[in-house]
Order: sequence, then C-alpha cells, then structure tokens
Amino acid sequence: MADTTDKPGANRPKVSVSERGLLVAHGQSQKLAAIRNRLQPAAPVAVPPLAAKALLPGLKPEVATELDKARTLLDQRIEHIMRSFPEGKKNRLFGFRYGSVAAIKAMPIKTAFKTLGIADDLVNMRLVAELDYHGSAVS
Repeated sequence: MADTTDKPGANRPKVSVSERGLLVAHGQSQKLAAIRNRLQPAAPVAVPPLAAKALLPGLKPEVATELDKARTLLDQRIEHIMRSFPEGKKNRLFGFRYGSVAAIKAMPIKTAFKTLGIADDLVNMRLVAELDYHGSAVS
C-alpha cells in the first residue's frame, strides 16, 4: 500500500472529472419511445370539477360561511402545531398542551381560538362564537 502524506510536494495521482451526455439523444430511441407511449395514456385524463361545499343544514348562509372560515383556521393551526412535534409523539404532545383534537373541536369556536392562539378578528366571532366545529350550539 502506498504511503499517503499531507505534504504539499507529495507525489499524488491526478484525477480529472468529465461529464458525459446520454448515449442516445432524447427522443432518438425507438425502444424508449415505445415504453413511454405504453406507460402514458392515449388521451388526457379528465379531472372532474370539485363539488361546491354543501352548507351545513339549519344554518344561515352567512353563519355557514363564517363557520367554514373558522374550521379552516382551526384545521390549519392544528396542522401547524402538529408539524412542530416529533413524528411519533405528535398526538401525545398535542394532548398534553391543548387537549385532544376531538376535545378542541367540541369546544365553542371562541374558546378553541383562544386555546390555540388564533386571532378573533379573522372571522365574524359574533356569528359563530357559541357554535362548535361541527356547527352545533354549545352552551
């Protein structure tokens, strides 16, 4: 085995790095084109349009809209908090700090916002303060 040293004048082999292009230019291989055509569908797949969200039954449209905003904010905040915890301990650590996700969703919206630290001015709290996540009145 050769002795390697860190001396500046040491006799070291020189290495050169060079990039090589593809052996066959893109689009020039008939076999690759056949594989690509076999894997891709002949016609583009049509994506069905998203159905409009149904309003919660028994609520006025403006209340349902505000409740939908509040639900979105709660879901985003819960997801943000969960992402900050280690992978295997998300639910347990969230439960220690805030209670279970089900308990948060069972609280009145105003209490849930306060518990999770969400600003009250993002929704019309006057309309949804006493409703829970699912739109039921909580007393």
